[in-house]
Amino acid sequence: MATGQIGDSPGYLRRCLEEFPEICRRKYGVAFDLAAVENKVRHLRRKTPLTFKDLSDFESPENWWFQRYWVFPPEERITPALEGKTFDFWNLSRSNEADLIREILYVFKSIDLVSIILRFIRPDDYAILSSPMQHLLNIRGGRDPVETYLNYLRNVRDIKEQYRFERVADADMALWVLHEKCFGVHRDHEIERACHHDTFLWRLRARNLVAPLSELSDAELANALRDVKPDLAALIACYSFEILIRRVGERFGVESFGTEAPLDKVIEEIPNYGPIDVIRKARWNTFREIRNQLFHTGQLPGIKERALLLEEVAQLEKYLKKKPVVADSAGGGKRFEPL
Repeated sequence: MATGQIGDSPGYLRRCLEEFPEICRRKYGVAFDLAAVENKVRHLRRKTPLTFKDLSDFESPENWWFQRYWVFPPEERITPALEGKTFDFWNLSRSNEADLIREILYVFKSIDLVSIILRFIRPDDYAILSSPMQHLLNIRGGRDPVETYLNYLRNVRDIKEQYRFERVADADMALWVLHEKCFGVHRDHEIERACHHDTFLWRLRARNLVAPLSELSDAELANALRDVKPDLAALIACYSFEILIRRVGERFGVESFGTEAPLDKVIEEIPNYGPIDVIRKARWNTFREIRNQLFHTGQLPGIKERALLLEEVAQLEKYLKKKPVVADSAGGGKRFEPL
């Protein structure tokens, strides 16, 4: 019986962990005993050589489904690669784990196999990287397999702390069951509902999903979201538009307005020469009205207006990244690069 209420975030994931043997039995016909595998390889926590013979303990077909999804490289390749190597699993820590993971990966050539070895030798702090976990949490791909695995470990360690699991491996098993109940054959609408209302898990998934966008500027982000989230793209573009116009004013040396000055006043005082003319300023005032309608009344721009606004903020940002004002040696004045 579950120890937590289904509506309680720690409760629903703890229930998933408790149901791990049963979901395994229903999915694969046998209730897995991963603790037995942990006991078989416990001696490897000491600073002893890892041998090809040890790998059979990780496979343990009587205890779990390893051979259904993975295979270790053949002995003739593994034994020479392991010769002279000793992996210090006992002193493995957050500070040195990346180097050790790379060493193991060099031997086994598969980050999945590396994660299996670490999960059973050190279940307190490691988990198995698998497709269901990557799908469930939207794991961000790294520059290489090691970085991807470290991204997953950060996630599952956060989950272990948030939901007070004893070990990282326990959080990993709970997440595997959660994926099965939300996306697999053995769906559980009650668990799905609890997951849907789990704000911590949604924040973590969203962080992974949008992390690659964090390096974009506001204008770049608005244009990136143009097709998938047009309403949000318009909102960001309107926000970016005002900031960029004020920066254009500063670039042209307008000194009579501050951050509190109305945007129409800013547009009016920007000089009508160089790249700026009355037609462009009229367009800016149109965008200003679109911005006001969105911010004050919630009225979204139409498809054409949104496209023009996104194009304008992209051009403004590109312009501001250049050095626009240079001395005109012939006339002694200034000339302005076109927008």
